[in-house]
Amino acid sequence: MKKIVIFIILIILVTLAVLIFLSLRGYQILKQKELSVTTFQEEYSVGENPKIKIKNNLTERICFSSCYPYYLEKNNGSPLKSYPYGGCPHPDVAEICMAPREVKLFEILLDNMTLEKGHHRVAIPACIRCALRENFRKDKFFYSNEFMIK
Repeated sequence: MKKIVIFIILIILVTLAVLIFLSLRGYQILKQKELSVTTFQEEYSVGENPKIKIKNNLTERICFSSCYPYYLEKNNGSPLKSYPYGGCPHPDVAEICMAPREVKLFEILLDNMTLEKGHHRVAIPACIRCALRENFRKDKFFYSNEFMIK
């Protein structure tokens, strides 16, 4: 009787371990089917332009705005605050596009911005399945890892 109870407990533990492993693996696979946005460094100095790597893990083509390809956000708690941008002097169209699995590197130009020190991230609006030069629409936002401006 004791051996049967131990055997049943062992089977339950193995089943739970397999279920946990499969659910975590499934989460990782779903997470990879997004746009990956990562900074090259975790810390930047004031006046330094952050560099980012974007990888399109989606199965569709994505495009970025000609006016506002990114928003820099400061983490002052919740919600994050976006720095203000001026008006766009031309129509907002899909200017840069990425095919599935394509990787691009960008430098975030902060020439005329006064930044606060602290934690930041980059928010990137994307148009999914847009054509180049088509009117831009914000289908989804993708976010970088947080980084520090010191």
